[in-house]
Amino acid sequence: MCIIAVSKKGVRQPSLKQLQAMFENNPHGAGYMVARDGKVEIHKGFMDWEDFARAIKNENFKSSDPVVYHFRISTQAGVNAKMTHPFPLSSRLEHCEKLDLTCPVGLAHNGIIRMTSDAKETRFSDTALFIAQYMTKLIRKRSDITDDAVIDMIENLTNSKWAIMDSTGEIVTIGHFINESGLLFSNGTYMPKGWYWKK
Repeated sequence: MCIIAVSKKGVRQPSLKQLQAMFENNPHGAGYMVARDGKVEIHKGFMDWEDFARAIKNENFKSSDPVVYHFRISTQAGVNAKMTHPFPLSSRLEHCEKLDLTCPVGLAHNGIIRMTSDAKETRFSDTALFIAQYMTKLIRKRSDITDDAVIDMIENLTNSKWAIMDSTGEIVTIGHFINESGLLFSNGTYMPKGWYWKK
């Protein structure tokens, strides 16, 4: 399933309790991206809660920080740190495997992309393949992430949810997100198990 949580500029960050619920409900690794100093900074590959919680506490994000969080459930390429999200917008698949990097545009995905799903693929996820093969052709300049035609094309091709961040801190979401006082969640797994999960 996976889940994306989005805190745009001026919106509170998820609580530690919400972050832990997302990690426990989507336990195959986590990551986050933040816009700083004119670039997108990605940190991912956190495979246990304690490491992720320590990193987030050290970041000490404020409401002024635009941040996208991602918690994975593997659907392709197995459970491994390299295929956690977010990913950079790059046609070079090896860039998707880096755990700490900076880039102009970062992406996080929630869903299964039929176009690039392959049960025999053991190295790269359907998301990484779609980004390298298709997304780099759809997003060629900064203004493309706010172009309705481009956004509609991505949604129609993938039937998925996305969060796309550029170097200015602009965050664009694709697909339906749950809005909790401005904080956006791609599904209901930010709530502890036993609560009703909105799809």
